[in-house]
Amino acid sequence: MKYFFSLLAIVVGFLLVRYSNYLVENFGHNETAEHYLGTYGGTRLMWKMIGILIIIGAFLTISGLGESLLLAFFGPMVRGLK
Repeated sequence: MKYFFSLLAIVVGFLLVRYSNYLVENFGHNETAEHYLGTYGGTRLMWKMIGILIIIGAFLTISGLGESLLLAFFGPMVRGLK
């Protein structure tokens, strides 16, 4: 089941990267993204970065490294997860 959802996430991430211009044209600009990521095109970059992060997360889930990385980062804060 994790493979199915990971492949679905990869497709969604790809679509976000591919159709970022369509999203901006139909839903408008994000002022925060425009301010911090560039004067014009920051919203497109935001959608592409979200898509790439989704794809990376899906690959980490498929490979089994996602859980190990989460435990490495947050394990010291929550000792009961080991």
